[in-house]
Amino acid sequence: MSDKIVELVNLWHAFEKENPKAEIQDFCKSYLLGINETKQPAIKFTKENPRGKVLGRALNRLSKMAVFYSKKNLVELELKTLEDFVFLRNLDELGPVTKKQLIDAHITEYTSGIEIIKRLIQLGLVKEKENPEDKRATMIFMTSKGKTVMQKCYPYMQQIGSVIFGPLTDEESYQLAHLLTRLDTIHTNLYHTQREASLDELQKIIKASGK
Repeated sequence: MSDKIVELVNLWHAFEKENPKAEIQDFCKSYLLGINETKQPAIKFTKENPRGKVLGRALNRLSKMAVFYSKKNLVELELKTLEDFVFLRNLDELGPVTKKQLIDAHITEYTSGIEIIKRLIQLGLVKEKENPEDKRATMIFMTSKGKTVMQKCYPYMQQIGSVIFGPLTDEESYQLAHLLTRLDTIHTNLYHTQREASLDELQKIIKASGK
């Protein structure tokens, strides 16, 4: 048996002693994350710093930093906030849609979404047209100016991404993308299917799904 295999078996044995109910997949994830003192300080959840507090604080601060960085360039393109760009991008991906459809895709409060759409219309980036399927509703679509502005935004968005995620290695970036995409999929589904549920009910749904 080679030294590498012996080392791997020893690592599994140590992991299993600390996590007796863990599966081999759990060990692989832990191993690939490289949680050791030589790469990064170990993060442990405590009573004073539970999982929700630690992760929530980090995500909240990163979100605020993304907004902060975006203000350095987006103002040059007439856009007021990072959400203005996201609305434009979603509209480009979805094509002509109703205001409600666009707001739902963005997952934001209806009144806040309407204000963003109004702002984009005033800037000439978005226009309204009659909905052929329902004359009581209007469709919105991106103008040629909106497409031009959006294309100019992409280099800035790439810069923001390189600044925020630049400290991560490629492997760490893939791991983070996998975890965040998984959470995004779960909670987007809950948002669209269980929007009126209470936190207690949502907690039960999450536990029942084994997540």
